[in-house]
This record gives sequence, structure tokens and C-alpha cells, in this order.
Amino acid sequence: MATPSLDQSLDQQLAILAEDLELDFQLPDPEDETVEPLEFNQRIDRAWEVCDRFDLQTEIWRGRILRVVRDRERYGGDTRGAGFLSWLKDRELTKSRAYNLIELANSADHLLEQGNLDPTSVNKFSKRAFIETAQSPPEVQVMVSDAAREGKRITRQQVKQVADEWIAVTSEMLPESIREKAANNSLPTRYLAPLVKEMENYPRLTKKPSMPRSPKNPISIRLRK
Repeated sequence: MATPSLDQSLDQQLAILAEDLELDFQLPDPEDETVEPLEFNQRIDRAWEVCDRFDLQTEIWRGRILRVVRDRERYGGDTRGAGFLSWLKDRELTKSRAYNLIELANSADHLLEQGNLDPTSVNKFSKRAFIETAQSPPEVQVMVSDAAREGKRITRQQVKQVADEWIAVTSEMLPESIREKAANNSLPTRYLAPLVKEMENYPRLTKKPSMPRSPKNPISIRLRK
């Protein structure tokens, strides 16, 4: 997949972004009684996912643009950010919205620089799934990225599930017997991950940092194509 450049025209950039997104999909007729509810919902869900992925691409680029504008103002000596805030006001953007977009762009660039994300796989993520991936441990990022590279669609719920499984089978705060049960799927990981996160809030329960060991049984990433 080609990467759009700011040196290209707007039409050229949009054409590149839409290249793999099948934006010519047909929505079902809401008055067509021959379309079964299951088929109707499936077609609507597919269209929604496409829009979500397109939205992710454009918001990453918006974040990069905002970052460049902010840094340009700083380079010019505007340490208080008045020029940047004025630029945002002209475009009816709030400061919090702008920095959320910049954070998204930073996450995307970090994942790409670390090699934990294939640029051609970005369109496999929903926006919320991408953000969840960026906030996950590097090992989870690699597993999710591998699944996306295989052509699987990635949702936030699936990323969270993989992250929970990784925490449950590697956290040194849990007894080894519990981690083994989690690795064997005999103990639900959705209960263990919140427990570990809660335990981390109590210094007395926190052990000295150590490198997590890989589970004996690989984590099963149940992602759909």
C-alpha cells in the first residue's frame, strides 16, 4: 500500500487512502423485505468497519499535521503555544482534541519505528483497536500485528483479550500454578488481568521488576478474517 505525502494534492492523498478500503460498497435498502435481518446487519457492519478504518487513516494524518504546526510554532519561539491555539481556533478544534490526535499519530509512528506494525496492515484495525494496541505491551503489539498481516480484522475487544491473556500468563505477581492454568485456558484470563492491575496499586504486593517469561503454551489469538 502506498503512503500519501503532504506534497501531493488532496485528491491524490484521498485516492491513496481509499485504495484498499472498498469505498464503493452498496448499503442494503431499508425497505427491502427480502433482505433477511442477519444479512442486513452483516452488510451494515462491514460498511461501518470500512468507515472506521478510513477514519483511522485520516486521523493519524491529522495528528501528524497538528504536530508539525505545533512544532513549527515552537521553533519560531512561541513557547507559550499562543500561535498554535490560534490555529486551532480558526479550525474550530479544541486543544484536547488536537492533542488526542497528536497522541494517536505519535503512537502510530512509534509502532512503525519499532517494527511492531506493518504499514500495509493499518487498514485492518478499527480506530479503537489501534489505540488499544498502541497502549499494549510490545509482545502484544507483535502478536496483533502478525494477525493483521495475515489479513484478519482487528477490533478493540480482540486486542484487549490478547493483552489480558498475556498479562495472565506472564505476570510475576501471580503464582506459577495460576499462570499455568491461564496458559491452559482452564482459568478465565478476563478475571486475572484486572486482578493484576489492581495488585499493582499496592507497593507491598509488587515484586522486584523482572523479565516476564514466555508461557509454555502460546497464546491463541482468536481473530477473524
